[in-house]
Amino acid sequence: MEGEYLPGGLSLPISILEIALFFASIILLFEASARWHFWFGSSLLLFVVLLLIGRFWPVPKFILPTTPLSTRTDFQEHPTKPRFVWSQKYRVRFRLHISPVKKYGLMYDHAIKEGLLTKGDFVEPVTLHDDDLRLVHGRGYLWRLYLLGSTPLGLLNGENPISRGILKRLKVACGGTYLACKIALEHGLGMNLCGGFHHAFPCREAGFCHLNDMAVAIRMLQRERAIDRAMVLDCDVHQGNGTAAIFKKDDSVFTFSIHQEDLYPHPKAVSDYDISLYSDLKVDDARYLAELKVLPELIEKHRPDLIIYLAGADPFAEDRLGGFLLTKDGLLRRDAYVLRLCHEVKVPTAIVLGGGYARNTEDTVAIHLNTIRAVVELIEGVKTSQLL
Repeated sequence: MEGEYLPGGLSLPISILEIALFFASIILLFEASARWHFWFGSSLLLFVVLLLIGRFWPVPKFILPTTPLSTRTDFQEHPTKPRFVWSQKYRVRFRLHISPVKKYGLMYDHAIKEGLLTKGDFVEPVTLHDDDLRLVHGRGYLWRLYLLGSTPLGLLNGENPISRGILKRLKVACGGTYLACKIALEHGLGMNLCGGFHHAFPCREAGFCHLNDMAVAIRMLQRERAIDRAMVLDCDVHQGNGTAAIFKKDDSVFTFSIHQEDLYPHPKAVSDYDISLYSDLKVDDARYLAELKVLPELIEKHRPDLIIYLAGADPFAEDRLGGFLLTKDGLLRRDAYVLRLCHEVKVPTAIVLGGGYARNTEDTVAIHLNTIRAVVELIEGVKTSQLL
């Protein structure tokens, strides 16, 4: 069980918050000068124990159903149908964190203001139920999130603050990724203007990620017999360690990650195919795009029914948490290449955003808007070809 990461690549089996609360409870119990000290210390100790039980709860096991896939034909191209998933609940104001969560609202606003999309291009996701989340995440872990979120201590949960409001929004975001996948299966392309929480493990939050929306969506679709096989193309600058760990030894899901090796997370998980590049290689647009030329062979070999493409904005040269040197134009070409490839091999594709931590948040928003442009241009190109 991996724990909280510390500088230097070390890790703890439990979080720093849990350690601090444990010692605080022990001090209150053994140096109690008043009755309320004892009761408060006892309650705090019980709180820590419950948190630890949730962290070490058994990982849920998923068995792929043996019944035939649901009857469906190849996806149908309907360029006028909504392809984008958005909820007002994606708007979050949390200023005391390096992750620029305001980007979700800014991206939607810019897309509407610039005429890139209209309100009619969006569909509203629903909140996923805990039964859906438990296809990936342990029951005890979900209790842990609820427990943390019910107290102000949740906001002190290291790099992964949690509250009831945040948890509700995360469950909507997971529903958004699931809906984007459903749209993709029907129309070829779907995009969630959120999601890509690839560091979340079955029983542990990590790297600003609490719930692994991509894994939950895949498991829900497999349970429904909408798909058999899936592929995750992770183009975030950080390795998708949570996703890789969830689908380890699962032949029905192929995980691909192109990432910076000398960067969080430490240690890395093992994806089905990892492209690990060090920052001293000065990875620019040309080098990055050249590395992606392996994708046609991988897709042909795995033959997925669905691809989830994580279009991370953090390979950008001005990103605070990455060391790659890609430009905005290079990231746009990356998106165009991946989406065109998926279309050419006729594999339904859902897009999620992933990370992006540029010094200027507007740069991150611009990169995500370019991903939307790549989707729109592909749809328009298909529409034009159908008219010829």
